[in-house]
Amino acid sequence: MSLAYFTPVPGLIGGSLIGLSAATLLLFNGDVLGASGLMSSFAVAPVRTMTEQSQQWKLAFFAAFCLTTRVYVTMIDKDALKDERLGYSSGLPIVSPLGFILGGFCVGFGTRLGNGCTTGHGICGMARMSTRSIVAVLCFMATGMISATGCSATCPFYPYLRDSFDSVARHLPTETTITIGTVIASLAAGAALPGLLRKAPQNATKVEQEEHDNDKRKIVPAIFSASFFSLGLVISKMTISSKIYGFLNVKGLGDGTWDPTLACVMGGGLVVSFISYQWVKSFAMFKNTNALECPLTQKPPIDHFNNVPTNKTIDNKLIIGEAIFGLGWGMAGLCPGPAMFLACAGYPNVLLRWWPSFFVGSFLAEKLKFFVVRMRVHPQVQSKKE
Repeated sequence: MSLAYFTPVPGLIGGSLIGLSAATLLLFNGDVLGASGLMSSFAVAPVRTMTEQSQQWKLAFFAAFCLTTRVYVTMIDKDALKDERLGYSSGLPIVSPLGFILGGFCVGFGTRLGNGCTTGHGICGMARMSTRSIVAVLCFMATGMISATGCSATCPFYPYLRDSFDSVARHLPTETTITIGTVIASLAAGAALPGLLRKAPQNATKVEQEEHDNDKRKIVPAIFSASFFSLGLVISKMTISSKIYGFLNVKGLGDGTWDPTLACVMGGGLVVSFISYQWVKSFAMFKNTNALECPLTQKPPIDHFNNVPTNKTIDNKLIIGEAIFGLGWGMAGLCPGPAMFLACAGYPNVLLRWWPSFFVGSFLAEKLKFFVVRMRVHPQVQSKKE
C-alpha cells in the first residue's frame, strides 16, 4: 500500500483547528459545535433562529464562516479547492445531480433524526467519551464506507448516482453561483449585525437583562469559532471530494489509493476537543482544580454547561438516523461542514441541489420525531381517561 495521496500534516493541522473551533464554543459559550444541528435549525425553526436573541450566535457563526470562506478562496489561495484527481482517477466517482439530491436528503434526514454528524458526534461527543456518540460514529462510518465502496460500476444504481468524466466542468463554480455564494455571505453578515447592536427592552427585568447580556456575549466567540472551523476544513483538505472518497472507499486498500487523511483530521480535532473538556468541571476525567463550572462569557443565572448533551440513550432513532447519514455521506461525499464551505465557494451542485435537499430532509425528520412522540403520548392520555 503506497498511501500516495496521504497528507498527514495538513490533516492534523486542519483537524486541530476544527478542534479549536469546538473548544472555543465550549469554553466561552457552553455550546457544542454541530454543523448539522446549526444548519438544520434554519429549516426546522427559521423564525426563532433568525429573530431570538438566544439564537443570534448561530447567525454570527454562519456569517463569519461564509465570510472566512469567501476571503480564503478569493484572496488567500484561489486553488485551495482544486482537486487534481477529479476526472482523472478511475477510482474517484463523479457524483450525478441525482446523487447530490439524494445525498443531501439522507444527510439532512439522518443527522436530524440521530442528532449529530461528524462534528457533533465525532469531534465533540467522542471527546467527552459519550457512548452514544461513539455508537453514532461507528454507524455512519460503517454505512459511509458501504455506500462509497458499493456504488461502483457493478452497482445497479451507478448510472443514476454517478456521472461521466466529461461532466467535470459542470461541477465547477460559475460566475452566477460564485455571485450567489457572495450574496449569501453578505446577507448572513447583514442578518447577524443586529444581534451585536440590539439592546434589551427598557422594561426588562434584571434577570431578563442578564439573559440578554449573556446571549450577546456569545456572539464574538462564535465568530472566532466559525473562522477556525472554516480554516480547519480547507487546510485539512476535507473540502476536496477525493480526500473523502479516498478514505470511505476501502477498495483503495488493494490498489494503493486509500487515503487515511480523514483519520488524521478526526484525530487532531479529537485531541484538542478532549483537552478542552478537561477544563469543564462536569466533564473532566482528570482532577483539575481550575476547571470551569460556568462558560467564560456567561454570568448568573447561567451557572453551568447546560447546553452540552448528556443523553446516554442508544435507541433506534440514533442508529437508524446515523446509518442514513452515512449512506448520504458516501453517496455524495459531503457532510454539512464541507458542504457549507463549497456552497459559499459557489459549487453549483452543492449550492442548488445538496443544500435544498438537506433542508427538506431535516424538516421531514423533525416532523417524524414529533409524530412518534405524539403517538407514544396519545395512548397514555387515552388510558388515563379510561
